[in-house]
Amino acid sequence: MAANTHRGFQDVRQATNQLILGNSLHDFKGSDDEKIVQNFFKVILTDPGFVRFVNLEIRNCNAEDGTSFRDAYISLRATYECMMRARANFVTERPSCEGVEIRDLLNTDSLEDFLSRGVDAIGNRTQPDVCQSFWALLNFLREIKTHEGAIRRLLNIAPKNTTKKTQIMTGLAHHLFSQLVPNKKYEVDENIKNLPQTCGCGCNSNICGGNTSIGSRETWHGQVDIMVNGVVVVAFGKEHSAAEDEKDEDTVEYEPPRKQIRMKTEESCDMCVEIQRNRSHESDLLDLKFLNQILAEAVINGFAQVNKNKSTFSNFLIPTIGATSERVTVCLYDSENDCLLHIDDELQLWDVSDTRQLDHETIIIIWLFLNFTLFSKRNLAISTKLKKSGLHRILNENLKYYKQTKTNENFDLHTLDRRPWIKATVEIKHPDT
Repeated sequence: MAANTHRGFQDVRQATNQLILGNSLHDFKGSDDEKIVQNFFKVILTDPGFVRFVNLEIRNCNAEDGTSFRDAYISLRATYECMMRARANFVTERPSCEGVEIRDLLNTDSLEDFLSRGVDAIGNRTQPDVCQSFWALLNFLREIKTHEGAIRRLLNIAPKNTTKKTQIMTGLAHHLFSQLVPNKKYEVDENIKNLPQTCGCGCNSNICGGNTSIGSRETWHGQVDIMVNGVVVVAFGKEHSAAEDEKDEDTVEYEPPRKQIRMKTEESCDMCVEIQRNRSHESDLLDLKFLNQILAEAVINGFAQVNKNKSTFSNFLIPTIGATSERVTVCLYDSENDCLLHIDDELQLWDVSDTRQLDHETIIIIWLFLNFTLFSKRNLAISTKLKKSGLHRILNENLKYYKQTKTNENFDLHTLDRRPWIKATVEIKHPDT
């Protein structure tokens, strides 16, 4: 009887909270924020090729070595084949790789409903998680100038007791990523040297540090920069200094990342493109070492989240986000079906037509993936017949260690020994006489 009474109170409380949330969502009816989201959903649903993800295949890697994320090495098949084609003077056939459009990654029912009816489509939904996620997005768009101003101040002021990278990273964790999930939960790696206790923008909000370790000594492992809602990893790239920016200001003309200029070479070399940028706009996301780190973190987090809660995360392409103060990438990994995807081009964090404003399209894409269990498809790797990354095959019997990985583990980072023979027995060989 007592259990039934308690359950009854819970149902009443949930219904009350749902009613309050529904009324809050109704405040956005007819608003500019509602129109921004509707316009973007229209682009996703109607514009083929708007954002694509490439299905990656791993040629070889050091996943068996149990190294830190920063020592991860991953050779992709497409990279190798492009290199071999270049060595053959581009006379061989172009390499190919498969991909998937963002609209095919998503459960489009919610998007189509919102596109046609706006907030009326979600105000009375039976799924409170969907309502809460939409409210987080719409509320962020309503308060976006406050967060833009905070992030810009962090970009422009010199840090007092920490590094520029840490100052910007903590600011983005607090003023961007956490704002796009209902509970605003995030943790920044507590092991970062001189991690500030409060946000440096002047809002004096507490910075949430915590144990962001994932993996094990037998697998790729380490502390990730940011963990959002205990599920989505954010890896933060290094920031270029003002001196570097000024040095290259007059030497290289900036081109937005999606504006690619083909090299003037043989007609058969239509695979080759050159993207010229001002270094002040260039990001560490283009660095091969950092890409390896993001891919390794995506793989380990994919395993760890399923190990932690299989009923919730099984057969999902779990996102890992790469970010700097100017750009964002997204990597997805389904550990059970061994499917690895990466966005085909970087996303601009700031609007190219007004660099004082955050780019609304990028914000909504980030929101969709931070709330991926609500808006992305389950079992996509199977239904779309995506290619396997090949990691399971490479790991062979060592796959069992990856299937045991966890989050919040306490372990010492394992880095590659530069002289492994020191720990081995060396048998001296002499020439035959």
